[in-house]
Amino acid sequence: MRGSTTARPASGRAARTPSSSCASTPTSRRRSTRRSASAALRSVQSRSRTPKTRARAKPLASPYEAAVRYLATRPRSVGEIRRHLRAARYDDEAIDGAIDKLRAQRYVDDLDFAKYWVEQRGKFRPKGDRALISELSMKGVARETIDIALGELSPDSETERALRAIVRPLTRWRGLEPALRRRKIHAYLAQRGFGYDVIDQVIRRDEAVDEPRASTRIGRFGARA
Repeated sequence: MRGSTTARPASGRAARTPSSSCASTPTSRRRSTRRSASAALRSVQSRSRTPKTRARAKPLASPYEAAVRYLATRPRSVGEIRRHLRAARYDDEAIDGAIDKLRAQRYVDDLDFAKYWVEQRGKFRPKGDRALISELSMKGVARETIDIALGELSPDSETERALRAIVRPLTRWRGLEPALRRRKIHAYLAQRGFGYDVIDQVIRRDEAVDEPRASTRIGRFGARA
Protein backbone atom coordinates (compact mmCIF):
# COMPACT_ATOMS: atom_id res chain seq x y z
CA MET A 1 0.00 0.00 0.00
CA ARG A 2 2.75 2.40 0.88
CA GLY A 3 4.51 1.54 -2.36
CA SER A 4 1.41 2.26 -4.39
CA THR A 5 0.88 5.47 -2.46
CA THR A 6 4.38 6.75 -3.12
CA ALA A 7 4.12 5.79 -6.78
CA ARG A 8 1.13 8.01 -7.38
CA PRO A 9 2.88 11.35 -6.80
CA ALA A 10 5.73 10.19 -8.98
CA SER A 11 3.34 9.29 -11.75
CA GLY A 12 1.58 12.59 -11.19
CA ARG A 13 4.82 14.45 -11.55
CA ALA A 14 5.62 12.44 -14.62
CA ALA A 15 2.23 13.24 -16.07
CA ARG A 16 2.65 16.92 -15.40
CA THR A 17 6.17 17.13 -16.78
CA PRO A 18 5.27 17.25 -20.51
CA SER A 19 2.68 19.99 -20.06
CA SER A 20 5.07 22.05 -17.94
CA SER A 21 7.85 21.51 -20.45
CA CYS A 22 5.63 22.37 -23.41
CA ALA A 23 4.44 25.54 -21.77
CA SER A 24 7.90 26.77 -20.87
CA THR A 25 9.64 26.04 -24.18
CA PRO A 26 8.07 28.86 -26.28
CA THR A 27 8.73 31.37 -23.51
CA SER A 28 12.34 30.31 -23.41
CA ARG A 29 12.65 30.74 -27.16
CA ARG A 30 11.05 34.18 -27.13
CA ARG A 31 13.38 35.30 -24.37
CA SER A 32 16.32 33.84 -26.24
CA THR A 33 15.30 35.66 -29.43
CA ARG A 34 14.91 38.95 -27.59
CA ARG A 35 18.27 38.49 -25.90
CA SER A 36 20.02 37.75 -29.21
CA ALA A 37 18.33 40.70 -30.96
CA SER A 38 19.22 43.12 -28.19
CA ALA A 39 22.76 41.77 -28.14
CA ALA A 40 23.06 42.35 -31.89
CA LEU A 41 21.71 45.88 -31.50
CA ARG A 42 24.17 46.62 -28.71
CA SER A 43 26.96 45.25 -30.89
CA VAL A 44 26.03 47.51 -33.82
CA GLN A 45 25.66 50.52 -31.55
CA SER A 46 28.97 49.85 -29.87
CA ARG A 47 30.69 49.51 -33.25
CA SER A 48 29.17 52.79 -34.47
CA ARG A 49 30.09 54.58 -31.25
CA THR A 50 33.54 53.14 -30.74
CA PRO A 51 35.44 55.15 -33.41
CA LYS A 52 33.94 58.43 -32.20
CA THR A 53 34.67 57.64 -28.56
CA ARG A 54 38.21 56.64 -29.32
CA ALA A 55 38.76 59.70 -31.53
CA ARG A 56 37.68 61.97 -28.69
CA ALA A 57 39.71 60.19 -26.08
CA LYS A 58 42.86 59.63 -28.10
CA PRO A 59 43.33 60.47 -31.80
CA LEU A 60 44.13 57.38 -33.83
CA ALA A 61 46.10 59.25 -36.53
CA SER A 62 48.75 61.92 -36.35
CA PRO A 63 47.54 65.49 -36.95
CA TYR A 64 49.45 65.51 -40.23
CA GLU A 65 47.62 62.38 -41.45
CA ALA A 66 44.27 63.79 -40.32
CA ALA A 67 44.97 67.02 -42.21
CA VAL A 68 45.93 65.16 -45.39
CA ARG A 69 42.65 63.24 -45.27
CA TYR A 70 40.79 66.51 -44.74
CA LEU A 71 42.48 67.95 -47.82
CA ALA A 72 41.37 65.01 -49.96
CA THR A 73 37.94 66.49 -50.71
CA ARG A 74 39.06 69.99 -51.79
CA PRO A 75 41.78 72.57 -51.10
CA ARG A 76 41.62 74.15 -47.65
CA SER A 77 42.88 77.28 -46.00
CA VAL A 78 45.27 77.08 -43.07
CA GLY A 79 42.48 78.37 -40.84
CA GLU A 80 40.14 75.58 -41.93
CA ILE A 81 42.76 72.92 -41.22
CA ARG A 82 43.54 74.41 -37.82
CA ARG A 83 39.86 74.44 -36.82
CA HIS A 84 39.40 70.87 -38.07
CA LEU A 85 42.35 69.56 -36.05
CA ARG A 86 41.32 71.45 -32.93
CA ALA A 87 37.85 69.93 -33.22
CA ALA A 88 39.56 66.52 -33.27
CA ARG A 89 41.28 67.53 -29.99
CA TYR A 90 44.86 67.69 -31.14
CA ASP A 91 47.00 70.07 -29.12
CA ASP A 92 48.15 73.35 -30.66
CA GLU A 93 51.82 72.41 -30.73
CA ALA A 94 51.09 69.25 -32.74
CA ILE A 95 48.78 71.23 -35.05
CA ASP A 96 51.47 73.85 -35.71
CA GLY A 97 53.94 71.10 -36.58
CA ALA A 98 51.49 69.47 -38.99
CA ILE A 99 50.71 72.77 -40.71
CA ASP A 100 54.41 73.61 -41.05
CA LYS A 101 54.96 70.25 -42.72
CA LEU A 102 52.01 70.79 -45.07
CA ARG A 103 53.32 74.22 -46.01
CA ALA A 104 56.79 72.87 -46.68
CA GLN A 105 55.27 70.30 -49.03
CA ARG A 106 53.08 72.95 -50.70
CA TYR A 107 49.92 71.15 -49.66
CA VAL A 108 48.53 74.36 -48.20
CA ASP A 109 48.95 77.97 -49.24
CA ASP A 110 46.37 80.62 -48.44
CA LEU A 111 47.02 82.64 -51.60
CA ASP A 112 46.54 79.58 -53.80
CA PHE A 113 43.43 78.73 -51.83
CA ALA A 114 42.00 82.25 -52.23
CA LYS A 115 42.57 82.11 -56.00
CA TYR A 116 40.92 78.70 -56.15
CA TRP A 117 37.90 79.92 -54.15
CA VAL A 118 37.41 83.01 -56.32
CA GLU A 119 37.71 80.95 -59.51
CA GLN A 120 35.19 78.34 -58.34
CA ARG A 121 32.71 80.98 -57.25
CA GLY A 122 33.03 82.70 -60.62
CA LYS A 123 32.27 79.48 -62.48
CA PHE A 124 29.52 77.93 -60.42
CA ARG A 125 28.05 80.44 -57.95
CA PRO A 126 28.97 83.97 -59.04
CA LYS A 127 29.28 86.40 -56.15
CA GLY A 128 30.53 89.92 -55.71
CA ASP A 129 33.84 90.98 -54.23
CA ARG A 130 32.19 91.91 -50.94
CA ALA A 131 30.80 88.38 -50.52
CA LEU A 132 34.11 86.78 -51.52
CA ILE A 133 36.01 88.87 -48.97
CA SER A 134 33.53 87.83 -46.27
CA GLU A 135 33.69 84.12 -47.16
CA LEU A 136 37.48 83.97 -47.31
CA SER A 137 37.83 85.96 -44.08
CA MET A 138 35.58 83.43 -42.33
CA LYS A 139 37.96 80.71 -43.53
CA GLY A 140 40.85 82.47 -41.86
CA VAL A 141 42.49 84.00 -44.94
CA ALA A 142 44.20 87.34 -44.25
CA ARG A 143 42.70 90.43 -45.91
CA GLU A 144 45.92 91.30 -47.73
CA THR A 145 45.99 87.79 -49.21
CA ILE A 146 42.39 88.18 -50.37
CA ASP A 147 43.18 91.54 -51.95
CA ILE A 148 46.04 89.99 -53.91
CA ALA A 149 43.78 87.21 -55.22
CA LEU A 150 41.05 89.65 -56.26
CA GLY A 151 43.60 92.09 -57.68
CA GLU A 152 44.72 89.51 -60.23
CA LEU A 153 41.25 89.47 -61.80
CA SER A 154 40.34 91.64 -64.77
CA PRO A 155 38.81 95.07 -64.00
CA ASP A 156 35.46 93.95 -65.41
CA SER A 157 35.48 90.64 -63.55
CA GLU A 158 32.86 91.61 -60.97
CA THR A 159 30.51 93.01 -63.62
CA GLU A 160 30.89 89.84 -65.68
CA ARG A 161 30.11 87.74 -62.62
CA ALA A 162 27.03 89.84 -61.89
CA LEU A 163 25.77 89.41 -65.45
CA ARG A 164 26.20 85.65 -65.20
CA ALA A 165 24.49 85.57 -61.82
CA ILE A 166 21.41 87.43 -63.08
CA VAL A 167 20.81 85.49 -66.32
CA ARG A 168 18.33 82.96 -64.93
CA PRO A 169 16.30 85.35 -62.74
CA LEU A 170 15.95 87.81 -65.63
CA THR A 171 14.13 85.21 -67.70
CA ARG A 172 11.45 85.18 -65.00
CA TRP A 173 11.29 88.95 -64.68
CA ARG A 174 11.05 89.94 -68.35
CA GLY A 175 7.33 90.56 -68.21
CA LEU A 176 7.52 92.83 -65.17
CA GLU A 177 7.27 96.59 -65.22
CA PRO A 178 10.74 98.20 -65.61
CA ALA A 179 10.70 99.80 -62.15
CA LEU A 180 9.80 96.53 -60.44
CA ARG A 181 12.40 94.63 -62.45
CA ARG A 182 15.08 97.16 -61.46
CA ARG A 183 14.26 96.70 -57.78
CA LYS A 184 14.45 92.93 -58.12
CA ILE A 185 17.80 93.07 -59.92
CA HIS A 186 19.19 95.39 -57.27
CA ALA A 187 18.03 93.23 -54.35
CA TYR A 188 19.19 89.98 -55.96
CA LEU A 189 22.71 91.19 -56.70
CA ALA A 190 23.11 93.08 -53.42
CA GLN A 191 22.31 89.88 -51.50
CA ARG A 192 25.17 88.20 -53.37
CA GLY A 193 27.71 90.79 -52.40
CA PHE A 194 27.94 92.88 -55.57
CA GLY A 195 28.78 96.55 -55.25
CA TYR A 196 26.31 99.30 -56.11
CA ASP A 197 28.35 100.52 -59.08
CA VAL A 198 28.32 97.02 -60.55
CA ILE A 199 24.57 96.68 -59.93
CA ASP A 200 23.92 99.99 -61.69
CA GLN A 201 25.90 98.78 -64.71
CA VAL A 202 23.83 95.60 -64.87
CA ILE A 203 20.57 97.56 -64.62
CA ARG A 204 21.65 99.95 -67.41
CA ARG A 205 22.54 97.02 -69.65
CA ASP A 206 19.19 95.38 -68.94
CA GLU A 207 17.36 98.59 -69.78
CA ALA A 208 19.35 98.94 -73.01
CA VAL A 209 18.36 95.42 -74.00
CA ASP A 210 14.73 96.02 -73.05
CA GLU A 211 14.30 99.31 -74.96
CA PRO A 212 13.94 97.72 -78.43
CA ARG A 213 11.43 95.27 -76.99
CA ALA A 214 9.45 98.11 -75.42
CA SER A 215 9.44 99.97 -78.74
CA THR A 216 8.17 96.87 -80.48
CA ARG A 217 5.39 96.48 -77.94
CA ILE A 218 4.40 100.15 -78.32
CA GLY A 219 4.43 99.82 -82.10
CA ARG A 220 2.18 96.80 -81.99
CA PHE A 221 -0.19 98.55 -79.60
CA GLY A 222 -0.34 101.59 -81.90
CA ALA A 223 -1.01 99.41 -84.92
CA ARG A 224 -3.93 97.79 -83.13
CA ALA A 225 -5.31 101.20 -82.19
